[in-house]
Amino acid sequence: MYANIRSALFQLIPGYCVSDLVYLGVIVFIIAGFIATKKWTPFFASLIFAIIFKTLDFLVLGQSAGVIFEQFLHIIVLPFVLTLLYSRR
Repeated sequence: MYANIRSALFQLIPGYCVSDLVYLGVIVFIIAGFIATKKWTPFFASLIFAIIFKTLDFLVLGQSAGVIFEQFLHIIVLPFVLTLLYSRR
């Protein structure tokens, strides 16, 4: 069931593989940015989302740790860079 939900989610997002993960991280970042009152809250929301998402991939789908780590980084790198640039203003 999780694999079907994950597949449906990735079919909604334009792109392929790596870009889907980047888009997902940025979407969570933007949604959290509308709700948040502090600068680092959207990044932490993206981080928590990535941890939950990749933990489910590891436990349910049985992906390898190297793939999980690489995909995890794809999800959180752009929100982290945006947060760093915004926090320096």
